Amino acid sequence: MNWNLLAEEAPNTGWVMYVVLAAVIVLFVVWMFFSSKKGKKRQQEYIEQLDAIQPGHKVKTVGGICGIVVEVCDDNTVIIETGTEISGKSYVKMDKEAIAQTDAKGPTQLAREAEEERRRLEKEAKKNGAPVPESAEESAEEPAVEEKTEEPAPAEKEESAEKE
Repeated sequence: MNWNLLAEEAPNTGWVMYVVLAAVIVLFVVWMFFSSKKGKKRQQEYIEQLDAIQPGHKVKTVGGICGIVVEVCDDNTVIIETGTEISGKSYVKMDKEAIAQTDAKGPTQLAREAEEERRRLEKEAKKNGAPVPESAEESAEEPAVEEKTEEPAPAEKEESAEKE
């Protein structure tokens, strides 16, 4: 095969390869930017979760130890209780960073759950044809309760009449 003939037939194909290569590089850079942003967000939520740990929260360490937090110390450590009454309880003091999972919720996670609940209620309200609730506290399933104004007792009426 004569390579010179191929080069003569398509003399302007070299720039196409550079454009494709540049597009791939740009896509890679954009992907790295967004993935690092997502990783930073996940790391921030993890830190908020660790800060929200209080006595009574369940935790699981990176080593697989499961327990309940008994005390949160000032030096970024926690004391967890493991075991049962029958087998015997033991207490482990460890760094907060050794906690892999917990049921504690940070402010970002609470806000996200409230937003998800609001969206769920809006979706149910649209599905049922009911008016859309304005807040997460107002449920589409629960009817609105009207406040009743109570009249003052007869003794209170007399006191208010005497003041006038």
